[in-house]
Amino acid sequence: MFRACAAATALLVGQCAAEILYAGVNSAGGEFGQQNLPGTFGVDYQFINESAIDFFLDAGVNTIRLPFLLERMCPLETGLGSTFNETYFSALEDAVNYITSKGAYAILDAHNYMRYNDPSSQPTSGSIIGNETDPKAATTTQLATFWSTLSTRFLTNPNIIYGLMNEPHTMPTQLVLTNTQAAITAIRAAGAQQLILVPGNGFTGAQSWLNTTCPTCAPNANVMGNLVDPERNFAFDMHLYFDNDTSGTHKECTRAAPGNLLPVTQWLREHNYTAFLSEFGAGDTPTCIQTLNDTITFLEDSGRFIGWTYWAAGPLWGDYFLSVEPGVGPQAETTWVDVLAVHVQRYVPMVRCGVSGNGRSGEGRVQSGLRTLEGCLGLRLPG
Repeated sequence: MFRACAAATALLVGQCAAEILYAGVNSAGGEFGQQNLPGTFGVDYQFINESAIDFFLDAGVNTIRLPFLLERMCPLETGLGSTFNETYFSALEDAVNYITSKGAYAILDAHNYMRYNDPSSQPTSGSIIGNETDPKAATTTQLATFWSTLSTRFLTNPNIIYGLMNEPHTMPTQLVLTNTQAAITAIRAAGAQQLILVPGNGFTGAQSWLNTTCPTCAPNANVMGNLVDPERNFAFDMHLYFDNDTSGTHKECTRAAPGNLLPVTQWLREHNYTAFLSEFGAGDTPTCIQTLNDTITFLEDSGRFIGWTYWAAGPLWGDYFLSVEPGVGPQAETTWVDVLAVHVQRYVPMVRCGVSGNGRSGEGRVQSGLRTLEGCLGLRLPG
């Protein structure tokens, strides 16, 4: 499904429907073992199983989301900032290089709920970043320094997407904006051009984007549109789960989706924004399968969502009910086969060329006409 603007006039007015540029899965595991810092690779944490990545890429997907843990990347002894645990960074870098060397895109996902210093009971533990009333909290400046450092290390890799923060929640929405703006400014000042995914408050829920989710949580729609990206290459990062409390912890689904995406889709359309559904998951009951299929179809037809990554694959899940890890996950032979793979085949061949972009009327840099691997591998940005 190719929805490029048909005429130059469409580029000038800045109104063009987006297509699905990115589709794939989360490969969770790099953020596991939060109680054990720094932890042991292969025991407490692991980013990918290479054979699983091969399976998904061979099936046609072009995007893998890689959650990582800030406290493991930036040891508590030195704090959030520019000093990295190089062992952990190397493990992340190896996973990224494996994915991007095959022409796919890697989303670097700081899986920390806008908190730092105690991940032991995520999502509630740890100090809110930028909370000036908490003497233990990391500062907004420290978060910006972290993203400047990380983006500098991936400056020349066009197949990187920066996922600024997983699921901020229960904090002033203005502080979410302040922190994400600082990160964007730092990434662009470092010279990075790639796509940035910007979260909202309220666990970045797509279904509640226009709603108040806590006493200090102004609706994302009222606040997050005030951010500025010099490159104009961002999309809003959204999540959606299909159980009765949208937590993704129950096997049964409601039929609220995709109807509950209508308000945010209209907001995106009115402001000419795009979004990326970087987490969504459902059980494999008949109702869930139907709801999931209807939701992905809605994303495809919306003209506002540029991609999706299903939750989740990953090497350490075992029999977790949402896992689509090949040969292991309970949904590897159900949800993956019956829904996800079917939709991916509609997109093939997917974009595997060019700097990650947001699909908005010429903004961003994915060259949608270049849809094969030939001539793409080895592309590097100046830096």
